[in-house]
Amino acid sequence: MLGELDLDDLRKIKQVSHYFRYPLHRRDFHDLRVQDQVRGHYAAKPLYNSLTASNRVDRSSGYSGDVASLFVPSDAASLHDVRLLLTHLAPERVELPTGRRNWPAIRAAAESGILQMLAETTASQDYRLVPLTFG
Repeated sequence: MLGELDLDDLRKIKQVSHYFRYPLHRRDFHDLRVQDQVRGHYAAKPLYNSLTASNRVDRSSGYSGDVASLFVPSDAASLHDVRLLLTHLAPERVELPTGRRNWPAIRAAAESGILQMLAETTASQDYRLVPLTFG
């Protein structure tokens, strides 16, 4: 489904554009594999602690540890099947000592939240679904 999805239409969804403020590209999405089977594709990004008074990202505030993930299931038939969720990792794990983002840890946190969502486990829910409104 990712190949058929209009990423510009996806960003027109208010909640998606709130967390993903830049244009999305196919290369931003990674395979989510479960037992060597692709279950879908996801994009993930770490979130900063705060916004400025003009509602822009305040990069000087550092990372909060929250990770926004956009998940497109393999069997998605429309934008209504896309899920936006938030998960968390320790803020000190978001950046490497070099100051670069720790993408393996960020993607691992995103994958963990998505896998929990797919398994529909509630025992240790380390993610939060963000309801999407279409219109």
